[in-house]
Amino acid sequence: MCEPLAVGSTRTLAGVRTARPPSPVLAAILSAALLISCGGDTAGPPVPASIRLEPERTLLVSVGQAVRFTAEARDAAGRSIPDATLTWTSARPSVATVSPAGVATAVSAGVTTISAESGAARGTASLEVYLRPEREHYAVDSAYFGRQGYVEYLPGDLPVVLSAPHGGDLEPDEEIPDRLYGVTAPDRNTMELALAIRDALLERTGHTPHVVISHLARIKLDPNREIVEAAQGNPFAENAWAEFHDFIDDARRTVTVTFGSGLYLDIHGHGHPIARVELGYLLTSSDLEKSDKVLDGTSYVNASSVRALYAMVDIPFSALLRGPTSFGGYLGSVGVRSVPSPQDPDPGGNPYFSGGYDTRVHGSRNGGTVSGIQLEHPFGGIRDTDADRRAYARRLAEVIESFMLEHYGFFSGQ
Repeated sequence: MCEPLAVGSTRTLAGVRTARPPSPVLAAILSAALLISCGGDTAGPPVPASIRLEPERTLLVSVGQAVRFTAEARDAAGRSIPDATLTWTSARPSVATVSPAGVATAVSAGVTTISAESGAARGTASLEVYLRPEREHYAVDSAYFGRQGYVEYLPGDLPVVLSAPHGGDLEPDEEIPDRLYGVTAPDRNTMELALAIRDALLERTGHTPHVVISHLARIKLDPNREIVEAAQGNPFAENAWAEFHDFIDDARRTVTVTFGSGLYLDIHGHGHPIARVELGYLLTSSDLEKSDKVLDGTSYVNASSVRALYAMVDIPFSALLRGPTSFGGYLGSVGVRSVPSPQDPDPGGNPYFSGGYDTRVHGSRNGGTVSGIQLEHPFGGIRDTDADRRAYARRLAEVIESFMLEHYGFFSGQ
């Protein structure tokens, strides 16, 4: 640490006193030099050269919903300026306003640009406000799409709801990044299979099931998982997830109002070694390995996705799962191997999918009168070619009709 030399002062250097004080000009020069050498800084505050906002793109889905933007200002050398003074603006306040703290609030549907400025530096972000249409009625002969066509709903007039969560191929990289964890491989041709089943039921009965399809590739969204794993924090994927499940809820509601009860089938594909359809009732392999007497216990009934259906029938629960009039029993009658069924009452220690999020939420485990089954299909002979898909769909349409008539006592057109 050093002290500045005052003008007109003297200092002893190595025991020798200066003969006379420096001239005023020399004193000024020496004082400035000493100030600099001792760490003095006459520069002003750092000036932002660039500003980056996070998130760069985002979505709000209701009036009054808010999101906080953060801004990172940097100087010309790329150094962060944490305390930069920023001015926030919204290009379209009628769509969303923004506070001095960077909190944007949705006002109406549309897209706006949120900006943060400091001097000549400016950072921007895109904010969309999307308000889902409110509908009280869906026309059977129409198709309804969510935002950007990521989800599609084909209303029907049968007491049957089909969904295909993993067959889409859309990859909108700009607004939805790839999922970083969880299963991301697609169920090939399951969307096409669901549509083939719809066509087969129309051909057989003159009526159609309700069909809900996710058109997003599984690497972008997995609707058969809870929202955290499914969308991984991306608001555009979260909205598509909500649309997928809302459409299924709308379909189930229509079935309940029209028929009182119904059947939900979640369409999937598997790559397991045994080429059989795996029927998921939310019961594990070890559950299905139990004897009929044990399986008929109340705890297994209540844990299943066909809880409501069992309350309507007069056969043991084990028979509903793997007896002659079970879904697997009817599949066997048309030449399709499945598990559980009379032929394969349990997986036998082999890989088996017992049902996922969709079946748990939209089946009747937690209430309601629409029961659910997850259908996992092998690839070869069922979903590999258009001809195979249509041939299997015709057989499945027969199974669905027989199962409904046997256990529900009704099917449209009968």
